[in-house]
Amino acid sequence: MDKAPLGSFGFRVSLGGGDLSLFQEVSGLGVQINVTDVPEGGMNFSSHKVLGNAQFNDVTLKRGLIGPEMFSWINDVVEGRIQRRSVTIEVLDDQGQVAKTFICANAVPVKWDGPTLNVMQDAIATETLVIAIEGLTVS
Repeated sequence: MDKAPLGSFGFRVSLGGGDLSLFQEVSGLGVQINVTDVPEGGMNFSSHKVLGNAQFNDVTLKRGLIGPEMFSWINDVVEGRIQRRSVTIEVLDDQGQVAKTFICANAVPVKWDGPTLNVMQDAIATETLVIAIEGLTVS
């Protein structure tokens, strides 16, 4: 297998039906298994590792300020209309074909940051949405 590693610059994101492919950054994809140390009497040199639940990291999505979709989703949560979605992140290869897919299950927004506006800077206005997820599938 002479496959080259995938670049981190070619990807698209879909927020459960609404295609929002114009993201500049996705971060936080990950999972951790909680571990509890359980000592055993008479065994002073080690302890047993008991595995617990999986804990999925919050995922951060960042893009240029172009439309109301990200704020609308968290605003619905603020107003009590909680809508969990399946968020799909597709990593593209050099030919623009899907090479890896991350599916974030039961995602719900937990934080939105609007743009920093500064007349002294020549920068793109960005918004950031942090989503909590209940599962992660990689294919």
